[in-house]
Amino acid sequence: MSNIYDFYSADAVSLLDNRKKVIIPQVSPSVVEEYKTFSNAVSSNEYQYSMLGITGMGMGQIIADGQVPSSDAPIQGFAKTFTQYIFTERIRLSQQETFYMIKNGDGAKLDKTIADQVTNIKNSIVHLKNYIAQTMIANGWSTSVSFTPIGGTTATTLDTTGADGVAFFSASHPREDGGTAWSNVILSGTSNPTFSLTALIAARAQHSLKKDGRGLPLLGSRLGTFMFLENSTAYTLAQSISKTLAAGKYPSALPGGSAAVTSSTSSPVDGNPTDGFEVVGLTNYGGTGVSSAMWFGVDKNMMNDKYGLQYVKSMDLMVSPFVVDQVGNMDYISTATEYATFGGADFRYWMASNGTNA
Repeated sequence: MSNIYDFYSADAVSLLDNRKKVIIPQVSPSVVEEYKTFSNAVSSNEYQYSMLGITGMGMGQIIADGQVPSSDAPIQGFAKTFTQYIFTERIRLSQQETFYMIKNGDGAKLDKTIADQVTNIKNSIVHLKNYIAQTMIANGWSTSVSFTPIGGTTATTLDTTGADGVAFFSASHPREDGGTAWSNVILSGTSNPTFSLTALIAARAQHSLKKDGRGLPLLGSRLGTFMFLENSTAYTLAQSISKTLAAGKYPSALPGGSAAVTSSTSSPVDGNPTDGFEVVGLTNYGGTGVSSAMWFGVDKNMMNDKYGLQYVKSMDLMVSPFVVDQVGNMDYISTATEYATFGGADFRYWMASNGTNA
């Protein structure tokens, strides 16, 4: 999933000439490991990591005096195997470029701070993981998605099915005991509604109706975190609604009115129809990432090895020091490498809308 460019003196004529100049690094001032906010980290030293579910017992019985009770037993659940990818990025500089740009003492064109910023390939891997994780949930209504890193040329097919074999977000998730299928696609008037207070309440109500593998209620679960594309209209509206609810108010179009909140300028009235919630803004990567219309609800207390998006890692990120490439033109190269993958377990504790109203 890497894209490697060569960088020679001819590629940096303006940087290397003898004019005095201010050099400005065109990079993000910081790169946050955003994927960690909505995935569960698993450490595995195997090329393939497998999980297998098992249900608990069903509900107890009532029998008559002298009657023999029927037998019950846990049911083997769904299985999922995660196969490691190689996440990598390499920087390549010619010997001459390296000398004049970085190693030429007081004459180096880049000071250490700027040099560290523009040659930071660790951040390249963090961006890659953020974008993969986003792409998977953004395309979680399908069973797979073709993924190409931004600026890259090689496509990889990502599996967006959960342990039950259907898409992350589906109205027909099978139940382990063969009972009624369950849905984690938000329904409020239509499937995949635009975000609103009404749709939020509907999502929480739907979530409360879900069952475990034996048809028993998912007791104690609450959608406490909702995720949106940062600074989208839905994100701004969600922040307004959450703060209003946290203050014990009901977001309404007019004081005393019955219309649901439709904008961040709606007036709050007394009364609180549902709890406040955490609002998470996701980076705008574009491409196959999360769009401005999408929104996701998750019970973070159930983000673990059994549920939701899994980040499975067998080798930590390693960044090699600059070394001379002994093959060919003697360039200086440094490579970042990590063995890891992303995949879905059981998405029972998520609800999602792609905002298409369909």
